[in-house]
Amino acid sequence: MERKTADFFDWDKLNMQKVMTQMSQHPDQMDKIIGFVVEKVEHFTEFKTKKEHLKEKYDHKLKDLYAEYMSE
Repeated sequence: MERKTADFFDWDKLNMQKVMTQMSQHPDQMDKIIGFVVEKVEHFTEFKTKKEHLKEKYDHKLKDLYAEYMSE
């Protein structure tokens, strides 16, 4: 069975109804389904963490730029 993110998630939000549907349709592959879902949750968590870090870095540099150019 080929798994796709859309089979379990609504964009980056886990959809438990989709997970339960997949598990009920493929009870022999529950361990693989759970593994896939856990891997994707970790993937999205890492993405969000890196995105927040970049945002903080950008906000800090933007504040410095304003201080340099907008001071009287």
